[in-house]
Amino acid sequence: MPGLEEVQKAHEAKLTQLINELRGGGAESDLALVRALIHRAVHVAAEQKNVEFCAVATFLADMVTHAHGLHHGGDPRGEAHRDGLH
Repeated sequence: MPGLEEVQKAHEAKLTQLINELRGGGAESDLALVRALIHRAVHVAAEQKNVEFCAVATFLADMVTHAHGLHHGGDPRGEAHRDGLH
């Protein structure tokens, strides 16, 4: 039986197809897509009642750090961090 990581990758592959159809409509549209995905994911976890809330919350916290690194790297002395935005 495949583990969590393998199942997640399979789900992500299917979601990628849909995401590619929906993205690219401009900044507001792309933000709306991100928000919709997160919102629906939280509902999936709550509705199924078989996903532990703490696991979801921990994963979301990990994704905040991951998103930060994807946007402008993890260097706290980097340009994006010196401009007063962080």
